[in-house]
Amino acid sequence: MFTLHNGDVIETLKTLPDKAFKCIVTSPPYNIGKNYGDAVNDKKPANEYLNWMRDVFTECNRVLADDGSLFINVGYTSAMPWIAMDVANVVRPFMVLQNQVSWVKNISIGDTSHGQFKPVNSPRYVSITNEMLFHFTKSGKVPIHRLEIGVPFMHKSNLKSRGAEKREKPDRRCRGNTWFVPYETIQNKSERGGHPASFPVELAEMCIKLACGSEKECVVLDPFLGTGTTLVAAQRLGLSGSGIDINKDFVDYARSRLEPSSA
Repeated sequence: MFTLHNGDVIETLKTLPDKAFKCIVTSPPYNIGKNYGDAVNDKKPANEYLNWMRDVFTECNRVLADDGSLFINVGYTSAMPWIAMDVANVVRPFMVLQNQVSWVKNISIGDTSHGQFKPVNSPRYVSITNEMLFHFTKSGKVPIHRLEIGVPFMHKSNLKSRGAEKREKPDRRCRGNTWFVPYETIQNKSERGGHPASFPVELAEMCIKLACGSEKECVVLDPFLGTGTTLVAAQRLGLSGSGIDINKDFVDYARSRLEPSSA
């Protein structure tokens, strides 16, 4: 079951109960001038933007379970490289940065390029092919389910334990903190509900698996719902959740992706 709220993010968060969510996965506006609709100013003065982010994530901390995880995806631009770190820094006084992940959209190995990116037409900068993903918890000591998003061992000899107790281990190892998750090809904004920016379902799904494992009672929240990607990921995993967005068109589009399980 999914509940979608159309309204101001902070005011709506204040109506939600304490410690109600095990996992929060979200990507707030980056304050770089994207068009999220008339109700959102994505070009605030820096201090105003960061104060807003602090207030949003203060409320997220309140509604997060003590053993819960908050994942914040924040990008940046070549001319404004500090955005992601500045957002993470406003959360630092009241939560612990437990993991930091580099989400890789495109990578070149040898002469081969994998994935997509937006080229930069500048003699000063290289093109940006990654964004940051910050994993916050209340204590910094929250167990996570690394093997839920693990990868097979390349060298199968690692499957055998050494020492007195020799046994076969599962053919999974930790993925690490560099995740290559390419975008699907999207030709225009109508294919993502008119939203100016979105992330892949697979990225949200990996965050949820890391936080929740196989726990079917895990409840998920996205305070910047957008097109509903986080909740689509939760739905794939058989979980429930809530989302908030001030843009009614985005909420309606997200609802269409989740029907008939959304309210």
